[in-house]
Amino acid sequence: MAIEDPADFAAIAHRCARWYAEPAIRAKGWASNLFWRSPGLEPESLRVDALELEVLFSALLGCAAEGEAALERREPGRAAFIRRSIAHGELPLLRFRAAPSPSA
Repeated sequence: MAIEDPADFAAIAHRCARWYAEPAIRAKGWASNLFWRSPGLEPESLRVDALELEVLFSALLGCAAEGEAALERREPGRAAFIRRSIAHGELPLLRFRAAPSPSA
């Protein structure tokens, strides 16, 4: 994950969890386990890249994604690809995010 500040990651992850409850996203019928490892939608349980998920949800909701510029810096064209896919009614494959290591 290319979010340097853990606070930024937490903010984006919380925003994604909040947006997941929006009617436009719920109408898609996507189960939470498509994006999160646990049903509680905790930030640490994200199974996909937080920046990509934020862009995907923002495209569906028609609003700005705060992490879009960071995603474009990390991988030019990726945010535009996600937005285009959503505009065409497709669900793009999002990058996998490995589970955090359990504390020893």
